[in-house]
Amino acid sequence: MTVGLFPVNLRVATPAIGAPVLTLSLLVNTPAKRVSGVARIYQSTYPPLEFHADVWGNYTQLLLNPNAEADIVLTLSGNPSGPTSGLAETFQFHGVLKSGWQSGQASYKYFENGRWHDIEHALVTLVGAIQPHEPNQPVTPLYGVGLQQAKASGDLTQMKALAQQAEQHLGDAGNIRNELAKLNAEIARLEGRS
Repeated sequence: MTVGLFPVNLRVATPAIGAPVLTLSLLVNTPAKRVSGVARIYQSTYPPLEFHADVWGNYTQLLLNPNAEADIVLTLSGNPSGPTSGLAETFQFHGVLKSGWQSGQASYKYFENGRWHDIEHALVTLVGAIQPHEPNQPVTPLYGVGLQQAKASGDLTQMKALAQQAEQHLGDAGNIRNELAKLNAEIARLEGRS
């Protein structure tokens, strides 16, 4: 399993034709066993569905067989504005993943049109980068979420660790580089106060 901070994109769907398809764009923080990101649910059949939630949660590893890789138990909650917004949850996810986030099975529910919709026994598969659904929507790099949360927390140690991990993993990515420069400026400003 990867150590540090890394992105994971998952597709969660049942084999039923026309069933909703959930995509999860997640940022995994292995030292804290925390996960955050975005959940999107689409359904192309009537009634069409476009659901979005910011998600957060944690994971644990279960070693059921000493000769095999540990299963990952992933639990997520979500709402339209994030964990600190005070809005009620509109999304819940529980899954068991195998082979280092490669595949698994999950159940989730989402609140839409005044009621909860349950999806059970969906198959989870790892996918490449997920493109935004709307053609004009900018791509928000997953590191941006983690860096913004670290900055908002004011925890200098966490900010430094995330900034270092992002630099190691990203190389020269334009928007990320700009956000990273802002984060490093904030670190320098906070160190000046200490």
